Amino acid sequence: MTGLVALSYKTVGLTAGVTYKFKIEARNTYGYSVYSNELSILCATVPSVPATPANSNILNQVKFDWTAPADHGLAITRYTILIRQSDN
Repeated sequence: MTGLVALSYKTVGLTAGVTYKFKIEARNTYGYSVYSNELSILCATVPSVPATPANSNILNQVKFDWTAPADHGLAITRYTILIRQSDN
């Protein structure tokens, strides 16, 4: 991207899960500066909220099933299940 005069830049159309590298140089009438240090950014965000799980009870066992939420660019590597006894 060339010809910018602003001090910020927003890019669109990137691919989730891909790492992009960015550098910036300045220019004036006399020429170009040296490039800035490189910034490396992974195009991904935290996963979506999992849907409410379905459950089944058999005696003293409970089974939960859920569908995977959107991963937003990186594969989900684990889930954490919190268990709390009812306050009834």
